[in-house]
Amino acid sequence: MKKKAVVIASGGIDSSTLLFKTVKENYETHAITFIYGQKHKREIDSAKKVSKSLKIPHKIVDLSSLKEILSGSALTDSRIDIPEVPAEATHYETLKTTIVPNRNSIFLSIAIGYAVSIGADLVLFGAHHSDRGVYPDCRREFIEAFQHSEQLANDNLELKIEAPFVNIDKSRIVKLGSELGVPYQETWSCYRGEELHCGICSSCRERKRAFTEAGIYDPTNYKQ
Repeated sequence: MKKKAVVIASGGIDSSTLLFKTVKENYETHAITFIYGQKHKREIDSAKKVSKSLKIPHKIVDLSSLKEILSGSALTDSRIDIPEVPAEATHYETLKTTIVPNRNSIFLSIAIGYAVSIGADLVLFGAHHSDRGVYPDCRREFIEAFQHSEQLANDNLELKIEAPFVNIDKSRIVKLGSELGVPYQETWSCYRGEELHCGICSSCRERKRAFTEAGIYDPTNYKQ
């Protein structure tokens, strides 16, 4: 019998690659995606498409009411514009406006509850090293501490939280995904929910950079 795993799927490059990797490693893979009050649903549609391409179960959890209490982020707060980032910029300070307070803790807690309910001991998410400087809940120290807490909460020392990309940058993820056949044209990274990727928000800049550094063809249509 295959071991079960739950993967948090955002519809972007990292989590989509992680879904393909987990399926390739012969886990019975279950995807879970969260609506948390973000300004658009393009990433939700992408998560659906990627999960469907793998023929795996996919749950979408509506937490949109969180928008009312998680203010102050450009991703959820209508009063804050999505920042543009110059191509040559070191954009850590700009990226801080895209922090959603405690987001990964919230997502992981629910994903773990789902995992426990279906008999899975493994929950995975796509945090990577490039995010370490900005997002505290993408750091290995957080993952290890949160895992310990959840093992106690569920009285299960076998319960694991893993972020296989936590020590590598996005370009290496793109290389891996290319080898696995991830349909990157179906993924979504842009913080704006327009017809095309804007090409100038911090997430688009990072996406462009990852493909360039990986030496992999970028199938994304950018507005700029």
